Amino acid sequence: MTVNKKRWVVGIVVLLSLFVASDLFLWSSGKVGIFNTAKRVLSGASQVTLNGHTLSYQGKVDFIDIDAIEEYATSDEGIPLYKALHTPPSPPWIYVKHEHTTFFRYNIPKAPWKI
Repeated sequence: MTVNKKRWVVGIVVLLSLFVASDLFLWSSGKVGIFNTAKRVLSGASQVTLNGHTLSYQGKVDFIDIDAIEEYATSDEGIPLYKALHTPPSPPWIYVKHEHTTFFRYNIPKAPWKI
């Protein structure tokens, strides 16, 4: 392997290590990390903030029974938020409507020791 290739490989490894370290730091402080943000952007989901806290994207959910959810609150951006019926006032999952029965699922990020 030439010196130039080694330099590129080392540079890429250092860059990935910095991304992972920063993501772990953000996760340990209860914030949304870089990888979660990238996953949210790639899926086409919007950034949702509730009471000043950015919500963590958790994927898409398809509700067969649309009556199983109810409107929960409005985000800081004015987006209607939903929760599953019969969940506590602070629900574990918060949903944002994407299509008729498809919703984006979010949760409020917490520091690992506060879970």
